[in-house]
Formats: sequence, C-alpha cells, structure tokens
Amino acid sequence: QLTPINITISGYTLLVVKPEVHVATDAAFAGIVPVDDQGKLRNKINQPMNTWMNLIDNDFEKSIFKKYPEIAGIKKIMIDHGAIYASMSGSGSAVFGIFDSAVPSKDVFKKCIYFKKVLNQ
Repeated sequence: QLTPINITISGYTLLVVKPEVHVATDAAFAGIVPVDDQGKLRNKINQPMNTWMNLIDNDFEKSIFKKYPEIAGIKKIMIDHGAIYASMSGSGSAVFGIFDSAVPSKDVFKKCIYFKKVLNQ
C-alpha cells in the first residue's frame, strides 16, 4: 500500500551508487521478517532529515550487508563523507546518500573492495 508524503529535497544533493552486484529479490525477502510499523515510518519521515540516520532503517540491510559487504562499504563511505542520511535503496544493490554539502567524488569509493577492482581497470 502506497501513501503519499510531502518531502522536499531542495537544497540537498542526492547521490546514488549502483555497484554491479546483483541482489536477487527473492533472496532479499527471505532474509527479513516483516513488521507492521502501524504508521511509525510516516512519523519518522516527518522529522528533520538530519535525524533520519538514527530513526529510519532499511530492514533488508542487515542480511544483505552480511552477504555483500561491498554494499555496506558504499553506505559507510557516504556517511564518512558527510551524508546526513544514507541507505540501501529497497532490496539493493543501489545505495543513496543525501548531502547538504559537497558529495564525495568517485575516487573515495576506491576504498571499497568492489570499487578497487572496477575503478582500477
């Protein structure tokens, strides 16, 4: 069930990094236990964006990050380089970060094992 929300990201920069890692949707769903949040996400998302990191989680991350640590590495790099919020998008493998200052260059992702292979080719 989709519910419209009113969020503006004007003044922020959104960075999406999509590694060439494929996360099978069926395997991703097998790794989570559905929770009825009873509208709690709607309340959290209405809080200031700079508080989301401590409030909003992607339930897929726990199991996906164990299987694909390079995806977790992308999120960590975004956070380490100033993202006010970062998360895996849906069941993966893309990761997005919301920045209120400059976004990191692709060079910082060389720290991630996967990107060392790709960017050094």
